[in-house]
Amino acid sequence: MIYKVITAFFVLSTVFVSTNAEYLKATDVAGNFSVSQLSCIRTNGYSAIFTQIYAGFDGVDKTGSQNVINAHSAGLGTEVYINPYPRGLPSHVQFDEAYQLLNSSNIHVRTIWLKVTGRKEWHYTPQDNIDFIYRMMYRAAQYEVTLGIYTNWYDLVRITGNTKAFQHYNVPLWYWDAYGFGSSAESAPNFSDFRPFGSWNSASAKEYGFNDYLCSATISKIVYSQSASFLKVKSDVNMTQPVAGSAIL
Repeated sequence: MIYKVITAFFVLSTVFVSTNAEYLKATDVAGNFSVSQLSCIRTNGYSAIFTQIYAGFDGVDKTGSQNVINAHSAGLGTEVYINPYPRGLPSHVQFDEAYQLLNSSNIHVRTIWLKVTGRKEWHYTPQDNIDFIYRMMYRAAQYEVTLGIYTNWYDLVRITGNTKAFQHYNVPLWYWDAYGFGSSAESAPNFSDFRPFGSWNSASAKEYGFNDYLCSATISKIVYSQSASFLKVKSDVNMTQPVAGSAIL
């Protein structure tokens, strides 16, 4: 039953984007970012931020919800992500806590991303990790929220055994590919290096640079593509209210 509910929701809610679509730039941020810093980021050609709202063992990250509000004020799109603690609370509880953080801040929630990376934080057996992800997907579907996945082929192999279990659910993918830290270790700011893995034949976003410095802050660099429905959805949603999931639609 759980898989049927997830399938029905994701088929109706998720729009995959073409790798030939226009690329836009975003930053991955964690910690406090002021409106002036985020305005500076926008001035430097970035269209959105991806910000952490759940910090593993430490639980909810309140700086993330404030970053969504500040980014909205600065005219940036926003995406949010959970850094989970799979050996801690059940995944649906971690999702509940992240969702309530946003909801209590009057943020409309469309999409939350789950980071599936960092092998040492996960269970030893791939099936336990697959179940953890499924249960969070199920909870997201109950809230009518899209759950995207952040990972790459190497992380997915180590954590889930390169599972194809999600291929019927149209789960958006944000993948990473960089050669180290800093601008000298960036990969290409496009999807040219993407190869199908796990459940995915295409991607929605790519993190291509880690730990660069911009606007008096440490950021990581992302490119993403917009679906053709972006402007329509933007006009349908009350954009006077901050939205988690306003960049990739």
